[in-house]
Amino acid sequence: MNQSKISAIHHITAIASSASENLEFYEQVLGLRLVKQTVNFDDPYTYHLYYADGAGSPGTIMTFFPWEGVPAGRPGSGMIVAISFSVPLTSMAYWDERLTAKGIDVQRDSRFDEPVIKFRDPHGLPLELIGVTSFPTSVQWHESPVEPSQSLLGFHSATALVKSLDDTQGLLAGIMGMELYGKENNRYRFKMREAQSPGHFFDVLVDSHAAKGQSGSGTVHHIAFRTKTDDEQLNWRKRLIQGKFQVTEIIDRKYFKSIYFHEPGGVLFEIATDPPGFSVDEPLENLGASLKLPSQYETIRGKIVRSLPPLRTSEFQHEFWQPEKRLDDGQTIIPLHGTGGNEKDLIGISRRISANSAIISPRGKVLENGLPRFFRRLAEGVFDERDVVRRSHELVDFLVGAASRYGRSPEKLVALGYSNGANIAAAILLLRPEIFSKAVLLRPMMPLLNPPEGDLTGKRILILNGRYDEVIPKQSTGELRLALERAGATVEVVTFDAGHEITDDDIALASGWLSKGPELRLERAAG
Repeated sequence: MNQSKISAIHHITAIASSASENLEFYEQVLGLRLVKQTVNFDDPYTYHLYYADGAGSPGTIMTFFPWEGVPAGRPGSGMIVAISFSVPLTSMAYWDERLTAKGIDVQRDSRFDEPVIKFRDPHGLPLELIGVTSFPTSVQWHESPVEPSQSLLGFHSATALVKSLDDTQGLLAGIMGMELYGKENNRYRFKMREAQSPGHFFDVLVDSHAAKGQSGSGTVHHIAFRTKTDDEQLNWRKRLIQGKFQVTEIIDRKYFKSIYFHEPGGVLFEIATDPPGFSVDEPLENLGASLKLPSQYETIRGKIVRSLPPLRTSEFQHEFWQPEKRLDDGQTIIPLHGTGGNEKDLIGISRRISANSAIISPRGKVLENGLPRFFRRLAEGVFDERDVVRRSHELVDFLVGAASRYGRSPEKLVALGYSNGANIAAAILLLRPEIFSKAVLLRPMMPLLNPPEGDLTGKRILILNGRYDEVIPKQSTGELRLALERAGATVEVVTFDAGHEITDDDIALASGWLSKGPELRLERAAG
């Protein structure tokens, strides 16, 4: 192990002014995977979004602080002024056409005998694609909208702008162990240790007259370099301090550990450990699916969630109804229909159950043989769990946004789900326990084989089963009940003489349960 040379770039963090626009561009245009949605450690009411290859590999990680509405910055001296990704040389025409078709201005260039496409993201961040013939190691994201043979291969390099080279080169070559690879005009390229890793080049532009950069939307906050272990990082810290650099203490960022310092030209550097990685708090297949918080903010999760804007802004076709203001009880019923239903199906039933509550009723976006559902299934009773997770978070984002637009309290959303709608309501309870204040589940199944350990303490849930229901396996409903109770919910189950259809008894039981509170005795529960 050569501890005297930095191996490659770990990640680059920039600033954006809209979380949803940022996600749309990096996921749907560039084809990167959202591998983690969390919050800024120092500002928990702002997202910290991480994009990467399919596995969240170091050297492919682009992260953002999307401060909503933050003014535009100005790249300049003391900053990273361009971020370059590697793509297959044969894909350059594809990317030129793809970006142009999406209304993005592109410029063609060449650098060190490699073709370059220059463009900017929606908030002005300078980006580049560089065609390469030797592919760095990265992991394909199989749900990427970009064809696998054309996809981004992680970082190629990053470009810093400084006024003088000498002291910066002293750090890069003398302390960090980079080698001067080449020079073109006022551009100096340094090469790092691991030539097969993405992001093993670092470019420095030297311009003694360059204006100082101004932080804001469309600028880079910092660049991080890789180190493999905690011990290596500790050695780097000691070496930098010996070189008279002001270095922070080691900071635990949950997914890696970090030290920070400014290089002589003013660019903020970080050295980050490869481990533990993004699967420390969610499995690889679900990376980025749900909001993960630093432990110190879990006690205010509800407040944080309500303050964050929806990430995915695609609307659900839906109906909204509210009672007269003098009769309004403040609750909002969220009817979730079964397979083949729509946004109108359960409105009448919802009003019978709780006449003085508002209603936000969405239609499921998935079509199965032309019939709307809330998530895909692979066979009867076999759910596509990745789709369950993704659709659950998408629906939550819509509900939070819709409640805000309609002036409804986000703390008084009540799920009323039937069949497939009951299943996605159950998934949301397990994945996003802060969303529903209570829930009525008519004919539900267990939607997740390995549900996360959420906290439903204080939440009330009513499950209504038909004794003669031939669609819903009783064992699956029992597993759901146990999972909800393990999460701390108070679950009441009523089984009565009915099949899979909704009956007047369902409506009466749900109405009585909602209006009379937890002391209500459900006399039909016996048997």
